Amino acid sequence: MSNDFRDDAIVLHVKNWQTADKYAVCFTREHGKVRFIVYGGRYPKNVAGRLLQPFTQLNVEVIAGQRIDKLKSCELLQMPQAFDFKQMAYAAVATELTAVFTEDHQAQPEVYQLLAECLLLLKERNPRIVVLSFALKLLELTGFAPQVEACVVCGKELAEEDVWFSPLQGGVVCNDCHNATGEEKFSIGTRKLLANLKELDFQNPQSFSVKGGELMELETALYKFILFQTDKPLNSINFLAQMGL
Repeated sequence: MSNDFRDDAIVLHVKNWQTADKYAVCFTREHGKVRFIVYGGRYPKNVAGRLLQPFTQLNVEVIAGQRIDKLKSCELLQMPQAFDFKQMAYAAVATELTAVFTEDHQAQPEVYQLLAECLLLLKERNPRIVVLSFALKLLELTGFAPQVEACVVCGKELAEEDVWFSPLQGGVVCNDCHNATGEEKFSIGTRKLLANLKELDFQNPQSFSVKGGELMELETALYKFILFQTDKPLNSINFLAQMGL
């Protein structure tokens, strides 16, 4: 039975393959994450090769292969976002997180919609805030979300007090269980910021205040948590750190 399909797709990653081809990873609306080869994609006259750029939204026709799928054709769904340097850096975080936390050929249309809305909102709002919200939402949708409602050690619900976050144990730790080994400060304000970012409506984003210290606190805890979940540093997050973003 053929597994050929046509679907809307967001390009997550593209690299050169062998002498004249391209290899791409996309997230599709109805078929989840897919990987395929674009034969001849590096030739100047190859339209599909030119269209296949990170963050682009395409309609793709994919032909199943014995070892790897191949792209038969693609059409541009909308003009690519004209990101500035900062927006592009954060867009790369969103696409790499999507690639890492999703499985091949597992349909998750809600993830496709979330990513599409995220890439659109990056042009309108602070990309640092948008991508942090995206990361929290993505972890929730894919089943990797940290536990933040109760202590991961004793299970006690958290009081209105500053607590701690353990990337290794996957969530917050109350003051009674806190032992300082690899734990990050996690204040009341940071927990409220996390809740606001999880509930942020990308189609109609509400306004709320963000304090720099709480933002840094949440980023530090979340990105360390992601590192423990992936067991490897992500290139896009490392790039943000190197650029001071």
